[in-house]
Amino acid sequence: MSDSIKRKTLLRWTAWFALANAVVFGLVSLRYFGGGVPADTPLAWIYLVSVYIGHHVLITVVPLMLLAVPLIVILPRRRLLTAVAVILFAAMIALMMLDSLLWSQSRFHINALTLKILGWQSWVFTVVIFAIALFFESMLARGVWNWVLAQKPRRGWLIGSFCALMILVSQGIHAWADAAYYVPVTGLGQILPVYKGVTAKSILANWGLVDVKESRERALARRVSQDLEGGSGRLLQYPLQPLQCASDKPLNLLFIIADSLRGDVVTPQLAPNITRFAADHGMDFRNHFSGGNSSRMGMFSLFYGLPPGYWASFSSLQRPTVLVDELQAQDYQLGLFSSASMYRPVVLDRTAFANVPDLRIVTEPESDPSWKRDQKLTREWFEWLDASNPERPFFGFLFYDATMGRSVPPDYPEQVRPASDDHYAVEFAKYQSAVSFVDSLVGTVLDDLRARGLLDRTVVLISADHGEEFGESGEKLDNHGSGYTRYQLVTPMVLAWPGRQTGVTYQHRTSHYDIVPTLMQDLLGCSNPATDYSVGTNLFEEKPWDWMVAGSYYNYAVLEPDQVTVTFPNGLYEVRDWDYRLATNPRFRGDVLEAVSEQNARFYQD
Repeated sequence: MSDSIKRKTLLRWTAWFALANAVVFGLVSLRYFGGGVPADTPLAWIYLVSVYIGHHVLITVVPLMLLAVPLIVILPRRRLLTAVAVILFAAMIALMMLDSLLWSQSRFHINALTLKILGWQSWVFTVVIFAIALFFESMLARGVWNWVLAQKPRRGWLIGSFCALMILVSQGIHAWADAAYYVPVTGLGQILPVYKGVTAKSILANWGLVDVKESRERALARRVSQDLEGGSGRLLQYPLQPLQCASDKPLNLLFIIADSLRGDVVTPQLAPNITRFAADHGMDFRNHFSGGNSSRMGMFSLFYGLPPGYWASFSSLQRPTVLVDELQAQDYQLGLFSSASMYRPVVLDRTAFANVPDLRIVTEPESDPSWKRDQKLTREWFEWLDASNPERPFFGFLFYDATMGRSVPPDYPEQVRPASDDHYAVEFAKYQSAVSFVDSLVGTVLDDLRARGLLDRTVVLISADHGEEFGESGEKLDNHGSGYTRYQLVTPMVLAWPGRQTGVTYQHRTSHYDIVPTLMQDLLGCSNPATDYSVGTNLFEEKPWDWMVAGSYYNYAVLEPDQVTVTFPNGLYEVRDWDYRLATNPRFRGDVLEAVSEQNARFYQD
C-alpha cells in the first residue's frame, strides 16, 4: 500500500489512535486509585465516570493532534505519522507508570527536581516499560490502520460528541461542586495526573445559581450527618495517631494577621503599637518565614504546619486543621473575622475553618475599600467580645487587608514621601502608609484586650500570610507570588504568652510550620509528638530549620540557608541565591530532596 495517503485518512487514523490510547491510559491510571475508588454518592459516580473518560481523551487527543496536524499538512506520510505517534504514546505510558510509582511513594508528580531523587532502578523500570510500550503501541497502530482502512467514515462523530459531552459534564459538575462545597466530587479529580478542574464560584454566585453561605452550611451538616469525612480517611492519614490533649487552665488565643505585611517594615516608626507590644508583652521572632509567598499557601502553613503539596488534598476533601479541631473539642468560642472573603484567595472556608458552623464568609459590603472593611472588622470583633461568654476561652482570628491593597482613609496622613517618581518607590510609600494604618487598628485591639483585663489570659500572635516586594531583589520582582525572596517570605512574628519571658528577640530561623506544634503542645496540652500532625517544631525548642518548602499558587521552592531551588509546572527548575540571582554553581543535596519527598508523603494513606 502506498505510503502517501489522503490527509483526511491520516486525520481519521490520528483521531482513532488517540481514542484507542485514551482507553489504554485509563487502564494505566487505575494505579492512582490503589486505595480504592472514593465515590460515595450518585453524583460522585457520574462525575468519576465522566471525568475519567473526558480527562484521558484530553491527554491523548490534544498532544497527538498538536504533533500530527503540522505533519499531515506539511509531510503527509503514513510511516512518519505512525512512528511519531507510537513513540509519543510509548514515552507517555512509561512516564505515567513512573509517575504513578512516584505518586504512590511521595504524592509528588514528576518534575526535573523529583527526577533527581529517583534511583537507577526507577530508570531501568522506565526503559523496560518504554520498550514494552513501543511494541504494544506498534501493534495497536497497525490494528487501528486496519480498522480505518476497512471502514467507511462513520460513527466517529458520535464518539467524538460523546467524549466532548463527558468533558463538559465533568467540568460543569466540578465547577458546581467547588462552589457548593460538595466533597464527594471535589475529592476525586485531584487524584488523576495533570488534572485541573474548572472553578467558577463567583460567577455561579453572581448568577444566583449558588448561595455560597447556604451551600457551605448544608455541606457541613451533610458531612456531620452522613460521616462523609470518612472520604478523607481513605486518602489522608491525618493526624498519624489520635490526639492526646488536655488543658487544665486554657488560655484565650488571638491571631492578628495582616495581609502582605513583611517583617522589615514592622518598625517603631511605621508600626509603633506592634513593636511596643512586642517589647512590653511579647517575644519577637525576627527571622520568621512563611510557608508561602501567597495568601493561600501562607495561611495553609500557618494553620496546618504542613507543606504546600498537601493543600489540594485538604481543600478538596475539606479537612480542617487539628488546631481548630482541638479548639472546638476544648469548647473554645470562635470569633473569626476576615476583611477579604474567606473563600478567595485563602480558601479558609474549606480548609482550616471547614467545620465551623455559621462561618462569617465576608465583611460586608465587599465593594467597600479594604481600609473601610478593616475598620468594620475591628468594630465587629469588639461586638463579638461583648457578647461572648467570659466563662469559656475564645479563639479570635482577625485578618486585615489594607496592607495588601495599599489602602488608607482619604484623610490618613502620608507616612513616607516617595524617594522618586519610580513605580516601586511610589507603591512602597503607599504600602508603608497602609502598614501604619493597620498598626493603628491593631493598637486599638490590643488596648481593648488590656482594658477588658484579658491580656493576662490571652496568647496573642501577630503575623502575616506572606511579605511584599517592591523591586528590591536582584530580579526586580514586584508584589508577592512572583519569587521566593526574603521580602516575599519573611513576615513579622510577635508572640505574647502569659507567664513567659517578655521583651525577648530571637534571630534563629523559624517558620509558620512551627506555630501549630507550639500551640498544640503548650496551649492545648497535646502530648503527641509534632510529627503526628506537622512538619514543624515547637518554637520554644529554638531549633532553626536546615531547609523548608515554600509554595505559591502554581509551584514550590526548597529553601536552604545558602540557596533557593525553585520548581515550575513544566517540570523545570532553577537554583538561586538569596539575592535571587541564578546560582553559577548550584549544589543538589540528595538527602534534602529525599526528606522533602518524605514530608510530602507522610500524611497520606499507604
